[in-house]
Amino acid sequence: MPSPAIVVPASDHARFLSTRHFSGLDGLRALSVIAVIWHHTSGRPGPWISSQGHYGVDLFFALSGVLITTLLLRERDRHERISLAGFYIRRVGRIFPLYYLVLATYVVLVLATRADTPEGQYFLSKLPSFLTYTSNWFVDLGAGDSVIFYFAWSLATEEQFYLFWPPLLAVLLLLSARRTVHILVALGMLIVVSQIASASSSNSLAVTILGSLALPILLGAALAVMLHAPTGYAALRGVLGQRWSAPVLALALVASITVPTPEQVTQVAMASLVAAMCMREDSLLHPALRWRPLARVGVVSYGIYLMHMLVANAVRPVLGEQFGVAVFAVTTVVVIGVATVSFRVFEAPLVERARRLSARRIARVAATAPTPPTSAP
Repeated sequence: MPSPAIVVPASDHARFLSTRHFSGLDGLRALSVIAVIWHHTSGRPGPWISSQGHYGVDLFFALSGVLITTLLLRERDRHERISLAGFYIRRVGRIFPLYYLVLATYVVLVLATRADTPEGQYFLSKLPSFLTYTSNWFVDLGAGDSVIFYFAWSLATEEQFYLFWPPLLAVLLLLSARRTVHILVALGMLIVVSQIASASSSNSLAVTILGSLALPILLGAALAVMLHAPTGYAALRGVLGQRWSAPVLALALVASITVPTPEQVTQVAMASLVAAMCMREDSLLHPALRWRPLARVGVVSYGIYLMHMLVANAVRPVLGEQFGVAVFAVTTVVVIGVATVSFRVFEAPLVERARRLSARRIARVAATAPTPPTSAP
């Protein structure tokens, strides 16, 4: 006898599809970037969990996978297509101006103070990689923060996701707009290939490129695809869509980084937490993540990430130490202030301009699109 189908009230899925701002995600962004600052400034003394701040980057990846895929799928529903030009206009307006301004600042500082050092020469020799968002392929990251601007590897990883995933998703949607199994199969294949490449000892460029497909981004994209479809939403609702789901997943995430755990387990917990935070706005975790000071940090987290090492390197001589809780605390406070000013004065106007240009582009495409034929009664 076949098992009964999972039934979800249509209003639940409709509420999810109509939610334009997932209110708990800014708090997650804030925690992510604070974890990264800790990782780079504290010296990471103490128990195992104190050395796991790098997972903040993975949480950023999971957020990107869920949100970008959700936005693209909803655009497809509204306009019968995805405007790749509109998407890239928005991304360029959000990402490029501050990135290249900060990179130019690094170039000036290196030329002025460290041009004759091995670190400075290596940075200048790899400038083409930083300019083209390929530092995760061509810059040796094994030396850690002794490589100037090395943290740009994560921004390169995200930018590459923005380049390949929207066109691929658009093509997959052309094959079947109403079914998502083939999209999940494609993502599953990407996950398998990326994990095999990551485990490989080969130094070939092809393996490096395939290994740079970040698992949390791919997991986030897969969960977004499932949530967008009624059947996928129904399948996830029992585990991820309850009021207790987000706090339980948050505890599981903390547990996975408190004790040695395979990173894939932690990354699955992260992507699941992001999805749970999107499925409903009244989880038991939302009040904490909506706390206004925390959410404001999340709003300016991109600027914090780009500028935190500049601030840390300015703070260290003043405090007379390279690492420690004081370096972390002062860096965090100062960079939040700097990033807030940057966002209000520099970033937000450019983002708004890009949004308007994108909206006009999408409207023009929609106006010229042929009207689909109606079905016969």
